[in-house]
Amino acid sequence: MDEWWLVVADCLAVFYWHKACLWLVVDVFVDHRPSRLLGQLVKSAWLPFQEKLEAGGLYVPRFVEKEVEKFLCCGDPVEGFAWLKCQQCETHELVTFSCKGRGFCPSCGGRRMSTFAARWVDEVFPRVPVRQFVLTVPWANRWLLARKPQLAKGLLAIGLREIQRLMRKKTRRKSGKGGSVTVIQRFGSALNINVHFHALVIDGVYDIDDRTGQFRFFRAKPIGTEDVEALILRIAQHCERWLGKKGFGKADLFAEDTENALPFLHGASVMGRTALGKRGGFRVRRVQTFAGKEYKLPPKCASCRGYSLHAGVVISRKDRVGLERLCRYIARPPLAQERLEKGLEGTYKLTLKTPWSDGTSSLLLSRMEVMERLVALIPPPRANQVLYHGIFAPRSKYRRSILPMYKQKKVLNPEILRLTKKEKSEKSRWVLWAELMKRVFSADVCVCRNCGGRMELRAVVIRPPATVKVLKALVGEGLGRGPPRHELE
Repeated sequence: MDEWWLVVADCLAVFYWHKACLWLVVDVFVDHRPSRLLGQLVKSAWLPFQEKLEAGGLYVPRFVEKEVEKFLCCGDPVEGFAWLKCQQCETHELVTFSCKGRGFCPSCGGRRMSTFAARWVDEVFPRVPVRQFVLTVPWANRWLLARKPQLAKGLLAIGLREIQRLMRKKTRRKSGKGGSVTVIQRFGSALNINVHFHALVIDGVYDIDDRTGQFRFFRAKPIGTEDVEALILRIAQHCERWLGKKGFGKADLFAEDTENALPFLHGASVMGRTALGKRGGFRVRRVQTFAGKEYKLPPKCASCRGYSLHAGVVISRKDRVGLERLCRYIARPPLAQERLEKGLEGTYKLTLKTPWSDGTSSLLLSRMEVMERLVALIPPPRANQVLYHGIFAPRSKYRRSILPMYKQKKVLNPEILRLTKKEKSEKSRWVLWAELMKRVFSADVCVCRNCGGRMELRAVVIRPPATVKVLKALVGEGLGRGPPRHELE
């Protein structure tokens, strides 16, 4: 029951302040930070981790330090909160700020996941079939793409170009226009660097009908395993040729700054090894539950020269719920809270999403090994992890005629039309958590849990000492349980 309330508390939000996501808390204060175990681990390991790097003459970039510092303040009421109050029964609730991190924060990653999924289903994808393409590259190139985000965009463009060529071939429309939404995932199930691409591609193309002269959708014929094998062969050839032209040969993949710790940590994360400490250079200890067995590729999946492509998941035009579920899957955060557990003798057990082919079901990591992997997962600044191509691209001339967000009913009154455009221009691209709670859990979180009235914003308190004074006053007046006293000193 306690874990259920933690999940709900992570998803409750109703207000925005200075573009900050706000999280609804039950009572006056409840410790709802992203993960108590993960937060305690990072808090205790961050300083020793930096000291070990300094002892070896290494450092981490400033953006990594900012990401970790923001994570440690995520959900901390001392950093700021919104004060909500029910006018009928005098119930008080606090709404604390989130870190809005792009790295490993489970709460902020869950918010981003749900927001993206809701926006893609409601405003981006038309009611047409959608196919998922999962493209992976060789292990050495994954290390390279983690260090060079611009190269990841180049390889993705090559893969999508070949996929659209296949779609035009399957529809026999040489001038057809496709569209895709791609998420660049930097992580694997073992919290390792594993840069790969999840692309949701409309299963067909849009083109002008020769009979009616209208711009409509043409469904592609079924794609078989032979088509995927031919497709991954062309993608592998073009990607290797393109990397060679860019000057990134296999001998130059790991040539980096020797003082920067990130290349060192990325290399260890990719290879599944420990970077620092007594076990530096050794493989991570594994927990095996059954004997290894031969791995067979599933249908509509093929590999070539270290590149692999899977195209077996298709969502029909009527299954919008399934499409939203798939969107949440590709936009998920790196770590789910229930997968990390405290082990014996200071170790942490990380359960894999699915067991590996050799029988490995979980990993035993030390505190420093977990910290190494979390730091390596932080993406560099100004590197987009979500990309739109084809008719979904921002500058596509077909965007307004295809996307559901532009399809509105005609309004005859000019004044109403002017007000509608004004409201649309001021609308934020982020979805309120109150709306997401209604969508996912069918729960109205804006209603007071005691009397059923509506909660209203009383004040927004930003940063100490104002936050500490308000929290002490609330506890002193007996309005509810406050945070631990040592946090208010």
